[in-house]
Amino acid sequence: MKMTGEKELRDVMCVKYPVKVVNGEKAKDMLEIKVYKRRWLILGLFILYTGMSTFQWIQYSVVPNVITRYYGVSSLVVDWTAMSFLAYYVIFVIPVTYFMDRWGLRWTNIVGCGISCLGSWIKVLSVSPDRFYVTFIGHSLVASTQTIVQIFPGRIAAQWFDTNEVSTATSLIIFGNQLGIALSFLLTPIIVKNHENLDDISKDLSFLFWTVAIILTIAFILVVILFEDDPKLPPSKTRALQKINRMNHNEGFVAPIKRLIKNKQYILLCNTYGLNVGVLNAVATLFSQIYLVHFQNGEEDAGRIGLVMIISGMVGSVCLGVIIDKTHKFKQITVAVYFLALCGEIFFAVSSVAEIQWMVYLSAIFLGFFMLSYVAVGYEVCAEYTYPESEGITAGILNVANNIYGIVLVLILGELLELYGDIPVHVGLCIALLIGFVATVLTKDVQRRQDAKKGIRYEGVGQGDTNNDSCNEHGNT
Repeated sequence: MKMTGEKELRDVMCVKYPVKVVNGEKAKDMLEIKVYKRRWLILGLFILYTGMSTFQWIQYSVVPNVITRYYGVSSLVVDWTAMSFLAYYVIFVIPVTYFMDRWGLRWTNIVGCGISCLGSWIKVLSVSPDRFYVTFIGHSLVASTQTIVQIFPGRIAAQWFDTNEVSTATSLIIFGNQLGIALSFLLTPIIVKNHENLDDISKDLSFLFWTVAIILTIAFILVVILFEDDPKLPPSKTRALQKINRMNHNEGFVAPIKRLIKNKQYILLCNTYGLNVGVLNAVATLFSQIYLVHFQNGEEDAGRIGLVMIISGMVGSVCLGVIIDKTHKFKQITVAVYFLALCGEIFFAVSSVAEIQWMVYLSAIFLGFFMLSYVAVGYEVCAEYTYPESEGITAGILNVANNIYGIVLVLILGELLELYGDIPVHVGLCIALLIGFVATVLTKDVQRRQDAKKGIRYEGVGQGDTNNDSCNEHGNT
């Protein structure tokens, strides 16, 4: 535990408004910090239930030929099961962000886990060729919780972890979400086979749905019993200052959004991040269809390749999270990762068209390591660009772009895949990443959160300029 006095409060206060300090004791109380061991339990609970939710994202897209035959639907409808996770995010981001700011971590996660659990049980009832509408309703309920899955990593990390652990904690949460996707790539083709008899497919789907529903039910019970809101004391000085600013200036929901819209670097990041993660969403959704163009009856191989791609990305997320925590070289790392993700997509395109299976595996490892790890990097860059704004609001808006880009790319590239094969798809993915890379190079290296530890004062989040004078040189407290 660390105590800080009035002078240090003035020296390090880096938010938009100065805090009036009555005496040294009040300053000590406001900047008292502690890192709790319970943070790892909160992290683990969030990873457990969000991982099982993201498991269901591409559940149908991994075995599209089985689902189209069993339910009698088109490949576009199967694509929409994955795209629903992107679309519902855009629809619910504002109400969920408002609910989160009003009710906090605990109740938001209880509601989110409960809805995901309910959706999973509805899918248990959908095992019949004439009940696709039932499975889509259940899937939609799970998809509606993705707003929580996508905007909470940075907020949980900031509220429970020290500054030197924030990037690592964020990457671990993303690691858990990606683990859910990896398991879906691996297990779905193994469990759900393309049997001649539809009754055998029914048994496979039933086993899959029951397993997921039971695990999510256990997760829901644990979240209700063990999940907590903010710790009693903030884990870091920057978090303490952020809380003080919000306590003294309760601006509501609209004012921060107006400032963010004026933050040019943040808006540029929304688009560069959106293009990269949008490509990732498109690759995950269309991967099996792209692979089956060149490798017939390769459902299980497609699942294994998707698995190694996601596992590689999980490792990359943790590695880059640790590197960022140690170096704080946000701009350099972002540019390097973006460029290597583009190289990975080119490598994947060449190996797929050449129909060299071992090269497809290798390219998937390379692509996954850099494209998926960029998700963790993007969250941290977002926090640096927008400090001291709420991580829930900034991450919420950040992910709107990638979900919109993902839907557009899947719709356009899915149609091109049906009409002209996979070559135009690869070209489109590479062009999107190239545009994002060039825009990333043009961004400035802004580190507001890191500057907060050095006593640099920001006059306005939306203005993009700084005042390097010490805080205690501005007015009287």
